[in-house]
Amino acid sequence: MKRILIICIFLLIASGCGQRAQTINPLQVGEEAIVPQHEADEAKQILLSMEEILEVVGVSNEKDIYLAPRVKQFDRFHLNDIRKRGHENVKKRFPDYTVHVSTDKKIFIELGKLEKELKQRTISKKRYDAKLKDLEEKMKG
Repeated sequence: MKRILIICIFLLIASGCGQRAQTINPLQVGEEAIVPQHEADEAKQILLSMEEILEVVGVSNEKDIYLAPRVKQFDRFHLNDIRKRGHENVKKRFPDYTVHVSTDKKIFIELGKLEKELKQRTISKKRYDAKLKDLEEKMKG
């Protein structure tokens, strides 16, 4: 009886310590939106290739790309470095674009909502531009 209990405890501990490999695919907006989002979709993949990043939302407009990654809990101590490296990686791929990267959770939520509205085509071009202008101001300050 004692051996069975020890084996069960060992198995519980061993299974609890294993890391789960999870693949998160960002929302691919592409051609379905009022403004094509190929650049934003590709930039999201670039940021997801960084090991510190769990999830990314983002949109693009003319010559601007707006991105907000969700960072692993422990790596939140290095947000400035993660933001800088992410910006550099995307800028290498899109040198003609202005890249905006924010690790702020509020920006992450707002960009996620905007991304869904684009995908569902429930937002006008004028309102989309106004929201992006507002988000850009929040990212600066």
